[in-house]
Amino acid sequence: MGGSYLYMINNSIQFYIDVVTTPVVAFLLLSIFFLGMVYQLFSEKVNIIGILSVLSIFIFFSGHLLTGDGNLLALILILISGILMLIEFFVIGMILGAVGVLLFGISILLVSGNVFLYSIFLAVIFIMVIIEWVIFVKYKKRKIPFLNRLILNDATDKESGYTSFDDRSHLVGEVAVTHTVLRPSGTIRLGDERIDAVAEGSYITNDVEVKIIFVEGTRVVVRPTGD
Repeated sequence: MGGSYLYMINNSIQFYIDVVTTPVVAFLLLSIFFLGMVYQLFSEKVNIIGILSVLSIFIFFSGHLLTGDGNLLALILILISGILMLIEFFVIGMILGAVGVLLFGISILLVSGNVFLYSIFLAVIFIMVIIEWVIFVKYKKRKIPFLNRLILNDATDKESGYTSFDDRSHLVGEVAVTHTVLRPSGTIRLGDERIDAVAEGSYITNDVEVKIIFVEGTRVVVRPTGD
C-alpha cells in the first residue's frame, strides 16, 4: 500500500516536471510572468494578473529545479537577483535593477537545459515586453504608481504658487513702527507681526513710524513717514 502510494506520488511529480519543462508550456509560463509583471507595475493595486505572473514563474522554476540540473547556482542567482531588484526601488539609478534582471535571465537559462532555445524565448518575450511598455506609456498614458509615490511631480515654480522665501511684496506701502533701532537693520512692528527690516538711510530710532518702500526677497526697506 505504502509502496503504491509512493509510486503514484513519484509519477505525479514526474508528470508535473514533463509538462512544465515542455518548451511550449515553459514559453507560456515565462511570457505570463514578464508580461504580467509589467501589467502589475502599471496597476494601482495588486491584481489577478500580478498574482498569476508570480504563480507562473514559481511553476516554471519548481518544475525545472526538480530535474536536478543546475539547482544550486540557479537558486543563488535567483536570490541575488531578487535582492538587487528590491534594492533598486530605494536607490537612484538603474544599474542594480539591470544587473538583477540579467542574473534572473541567466538563472532561467541555467535551469532550462537548452540555452540556445531559451535565449530565443527570452528575446521574443523581451520584444513583447517593450511593445506592452510602449502601449502603456505612449497610448494609454499610464505612469508607474509606485514611482509616483517616490517622485515629486508637482511644479515648484513661481507660476504654480511656490517660492523659495516668504513673498512680502504686498507689504510695500504699509506703515509700521520700528520695534528696535535700525542701524541700518533691525525689527519693525506691523500690527502684531514683527518683521526684519533695513533703514533706507543709516539710522532710525525705535518707536518711529516708518513706511515700507521696497521689498526684494526677504529684504524689507523702510523710511520714516516724516521724510
